[in-house]
Amino acid sequence: MGLAIMVRSYSIEVVMPTYNGIDFLEQQIASIYNQTLRPSKLIIRDDFSTDGTTQLLAKLAVKYHNWINILPSNENIGCTSSVDLLLSSSCAPYVALADQDDIWLPNKLELSLKHIVDLEARFGASIPLLIHSDLKLVGEDLNDLGETYSQRQCLKPYLDSPSMISLTNVVTGCTILCNRALLDVALPLPVHAVVHDWWLALVSSVFGRISYISDTPILYRQHEKNSIGARGLGLNYWLSRLYSWLRDPSSGGHTLDVIHQMEYFYSRYDIKVSCLPDLIRLSRFHRLTSLLNTPFSLWPCKHGILRTLAFYFWFFRF
Repeated sequence: MGLAIMVRSYSIEVVMPTYNGIDFLEQQIASIYNQTLRPSKLIIRDDFSTDGTTQLLAKLAVKYHNWINILPSNENIGCTSSVDLLLSSSCAPYVALADQDDIWLPNKLELSLKHIVDLEARFGASIPLLIHSDLKLVGEDLNDLGETYSQRQCLKPYLDSPSMISLTNVVTGCTILCNRALLDVALPLPVHAVVHDWWLALVSSVFGRISYISDTPILYRQHEKNSIGARGLGLNYWLSRLYSWLRDPSSGGHTLDVIHQMEYFYSRYDIKVSCLPDLIRLSRFHRLTSLLNTPFSLWPCKHGILRTLAFYFWFFRF
């Protein structure tokens, strides 16, 4: 049975959080609607926008009839909480996540579905599964920037073991297609999650499987309003990290948030994904002696020498 025939028997829903996204939202919704495998529903929650996004969504809901489902919203709760509500409102066996400002190439969902169906054939539908991909970086007017997301961010997406994922996220939320088994385990998304995609990736890595598509089925638009985007690891990145550290070294910053996420994962599932929560409670001297008594292959590490050195600088200074 060919994929074009097979996919019609599947139900996929797409969830999209929006916030002040009026500039590019209509294009993105059109690209999702025009997929070779059209999702059964697009579920949207707007996070109390002030730029006319809410009014635009109302018009688009009429244009696309019952295909768009807009969740009620009367307050700003942040992206992760919005995604939690969206995923909790979904009921399809497969759910994809979308950003408000990208463009999906026509075969994005079909490509992801093929991978997840192959995984289910190997491991079973009861196993949490997550598919993600690289993205093509484009400018505000969709001009090709000549790089993919993983290239600019110097990420190694195949390093997806629980210990690696717990310290470095390699999954970009807007590329995710997951199965119901993953959502059954991962939801509700905790307030302790650094970002929603990181939590989904960590849960999938521990309890199921992650599969990476090296193709770039999404045009990842870079513009001045990006909430995250692809900033790269240039001089400005390292200077901003240094400035944050020097300004308030006791806060712990992003890395401490990551460790809190590990701690919460343990409190919910009784599974330790890293030794870092235990190590960080020790004095600096005892952190060092504990590491020296640990095989080097088990030391926490990040992607690349610079990231790893920066991590250990933080680790022995915090």
